[in-house]
Amino acid sequence: MNVLGMRPMKGKPVAKLRALAVLVLVLLAGSACTYKGAIKEDFYRAQADEVGQKLPYKVAVFVDDHAKSVTFDAQSGLALFHMDFDFYQAVGKALQQELQTVFAQVTVVEEKSKAKDHDLLASVNVDVIASGGMSSTPLFETKLDLTLKDLRGGVVLAKESQTKRVPGNWLSSGQFHACNILQAFSLFLLSPIAAPCMTDAVGDSILEAVEKEMPHMVRTVVADVQSDGRVAAYVKRESGGPDVASGSAPRPVPSSDVDMAPAGGPPRKRPAYAVVVGIEQYRQGLPKAEFADHDARIMRDYLVKSLGYPEENVAFLSNDRATRTDLEKYFEKWLGNRVDQGDSVFVYFSGHGAPNPKTGDAYLVPFDGDPAYIETTGYPLKRLYESLAKLPAKEVVVLLDSCFSGAGGRSVLAKGARPMVLSVENSLVAVGKTVVFAASSGEQVSSTYAQKSHGLLTYFFLKGLQGEADQNKDGVIELGELFAYVKPQVERVARREYNNDQTPQLLGSQDVINKGVKLIDRTKR
Repeated sequence: MNVLGMRPMKGKPVAKLRALAVLVLVLLAGSACTYKGAIKEDFYRAQADEVGQKLPYKVAVFVDDHAKSVTFDAQSGLALFHMDFDFYQAVGKALQQELQTVFAQVTVVEEKSKAKDHDLLASVNVDVIASGGMSSTPLFETKLDLTLKDLRGGVVLAKESQTKRVPGNWLSSGQFHACNILQAFSLFLLSPIAAPCMTDAVGDSILEAVEKEMPHMVRTVVADVQSDGRVAAYVKRESGGPDVASGSAPRPVPSSDVDMAPAGGPPRKRPAYAVVVGIEQYRQGLPKAEFADHDARIMRDYLVKSLGYPEENVAFLSNDRATRTDLEKYFEKWLGNRVDQGDSVFVYFSGHGAPNPKTGDAYLVPFDGDPAYIETTGYPLKRLYESLAKLPAKEVVVLLDSCFSGAGGRSVLAKGARPMVLSVENSLVAVGKTVVFAASSGEQVSSTYAQKSHGLLTYFFLKGLQGEADQNKDGVIELGELFAYVKPQVERVARREYNNDQTPQLLGSQDVINKGVKLIDRTKR
């Protein structure tokens, strides 16, 4: 008898309430579980680097104590899991290895006071930030910061940061599902066992994803330090010699009306990266590629000042700093370590090209290249295109102020060999997201424009960026619009000044060309 006069509850509602109460207790218990894990100390192996000599400085690596216990929460539905990662030993060791590819001596110190007998201090910090709500795939931003400081002068030489998003893939983890099933089939009675088990599954999943991305981040942040202009200026000041990070000191050349880069639009919304190469003098005593070094230096200025490329995202190689190994490093590793989905890439080469008489393949001639042994000393265009095709970039633009026939101009040939008719167009360029802006067709010679101290193609390319290519005066200059301006200008001057045919080419992905590659946008201020 119900003395309160209330009707008794049916069995199912009671069971539901009990299950809900148990679930709440489980979630509370799960929230009390903390995963403690450490990045494996052997997660990183520095890649061999044969480029140039190491900088003659002693560097102390100091990892902030925060890296010993990086805490954050991982959410799965209504459940919250506490994470506690230790990066301290592993990241210190990894950065020591990578910095040793650049500097003569690198040691890890536990206190800044122990770095007094060093030249430079590399301060490091790591953090992980959770992002993504209950209904979205969990994402975690891993951030690596490195600041390089001159210990004698107290000046910061570089302050670089790398951030990578890693997904939380524990929902596909067999361990996570097994723990979940254990909890469900025991009607939550085994939650004290299942909840820590699930926490371990979540933590292992995130830690594995972070370890996968960390090598890339370490290599990239050190490369950013190496290419920072402040480091180059420091080296130059300390050594009293030429800027070792930027190649040999340029020879004086008469100024041109395109040498002053105009102001561009606002900074780019998406990251953009460039490799700029200018080789005027060659180790093998090859003919000079007149004004190639000057071409590259001014092109770099335009990328930074007019096209909105961050200075630290532009790698500059000239003369003896543009060996075959340098080209391999920057075209393949440097870009590969940086470019993410949706980024833009620009590659510029001013210098000699050469054909392979045996295969008909086209090669870029690096500083140490020899046309008599072009297969082993040159850098194949095909290899360049293959490397660029692997990048997840939105668009890749290659500007070649060179030629590949061996008939003279910016082209060389092995002694005794005859000039060839070959094309820089390649099936690898016609697909993917790469567009090639070439100085001439395969059988033609690419000229220098001596009156303007530039290669003929480069001069009108820069002239177009100054605004001449903006035919409709809308403040926007796209690649196709620029080509429409450059092509007749180059053809006209080549015929008039050199009695020569030179027809620039725009080759590659028609889809990218049709969509429009926006180079300058002065409408957004």
